[in-house]
Amino acid sequence: MQHISFQRYADRAECLQQLAAGIAEQLQQVLASEASASLLLPGGSSPQALLPLLAAQRVDWARCKMSPTDERWLPAEAAQSNLRLLRDGLPNAHWLDPRLADQPEPAASAWALALQDWLPFSAVLLGMGEDGHVASLFPGMPGLTAALDLEQPIAALVGQAAAEPITRLSLNLSLLLSTRWLGLLVFGEAKRELIEAVLADTPASRNLPVHALLHQQRVPLTIYWAP
Repeated sequence: MQHISFQRYADRAECLQQLAAGIAEQLQQVLASEASASLLLPGGSSPQALLPLLAAQRVDWARCKMSPTDERWLPAEAAQSNLRLLRDGLPNAHWLDPRLADQPEPAASAWALALQDWLPFSAVLLGMGEDGHVASLFPGMPGLTAALDLEQPIAALVGQAAAEPITRLSLNLSLLLSTRWLGLLVFGEAKRELIEAVLADTPASRNLPVHALLHQQRVPLTIYWAP
């Protein structure tokens, strides 16, 4: 697919270093002409290793507005909080907590409203689970079809994971794609095989959230992969 660049690296360290440099270059370009830049990052173990490499880049983080692509409905300081993980890694940036209300539904609405002032995002990095989920858009969850429909307006929603904590907050695909730069970080052979199945448009892959991401034509996508 012409809009996808599939970058394969020999090891994870090189992959993460190249990804950090790519994100930094994008942010630097935006900051050269604008007062601030914006970056959305996923939680999880793979991005966690990226954070010190990002922090070492020559970026004025004090001019960067940041938020997670999705969040677990837990207190912000909980060990599994995406915000805590990310904020600890890049403490000098301005972080927006998705928990802008006491209940998930109004919090999602308020989060999406706050993010509208950032559009288009300077950069969005996504991760992917072995089940094909991206952000907190999980296969088979209630509301998934609408969340992946690019005809739907930009929004945040309450997602439902298969494992605890079940309740999640996530941006819909329309909002995730409201960006100037889009990346996907994946590690391991199982995920590479899943990506290749999705790119081949196999029938079994068509209901996966990552299928909607890889087959959209709105934003060029760079996939960063290592074993």
